[in-house]
Amino acid sequence: MSARDVILGRLRAVKSPAEEAYPLPPIVMLGDQDASPERFESNLALMGGQMIHRQDGETVEAAIARAFPKRRNLCTAVPEVKGTLRIEDLTTHQEADTVDVMVVRAAFGVAEMGGIFLSEVELKDHLADVHLAQHLVVLLAKDELVGNMHNAYRERSEFRTAGYGVLMSGPSATADIEGVLIRGAQGVRSLSVIWA
Repeated sequence: MSARDVILGRLRAVKSPAEEAYPLPPIVMLGDQDASPERFESNLALMGGQMIHRQDGETVEAAIARAFPKRRNLCTAVPEVKGTLRIEDLTTHQEADTVDVMVVRAAFGVAEMGGIFLSEVELKDHLADVHLAQHLVVLLAKDELVGNMHNAYRERSEFRTAGYGVLMSGPSATADIEGVLIRGAQGVRSLSVIWA
């Protein structure tokens, strides 16, 4: 049992008097439940992300090569893409810093925000390394979309089983200084999604 499990177990065992007297209300499903690929694509674009649509007969690897013709170092966490190195081969964060394009598969996507969910499962315990790459390409199955965060929390087991997870909606961005939008300030410069 990990230290995290021990701590959470102890916290769960202690109930406050207020918690027993006033149970939490049920979660109410709010908002539109539309989990369509069209809604996901539209909201991904609003958040600064982009779709890479495959041409007829084009493989995922060929679509990535077309979208990033100047890439030098392609790191992959998926079997569909060979790349120049596997994510498991990264032994230091300095090695991850040399990655131009990182290819991963998302557990699921949230149509409401055009967001994708990644955990240590998809990234083989290399969560920090994905943010060191210049460009992130995410493979996502259309049938792994949920309408909104309420659906995600209720329907997706990853929230209960992942040791650590991240929801990403588009590339890293900030507009703190003089209201000028800068992409890639604290993470990936671009986030692209391929239906696969």
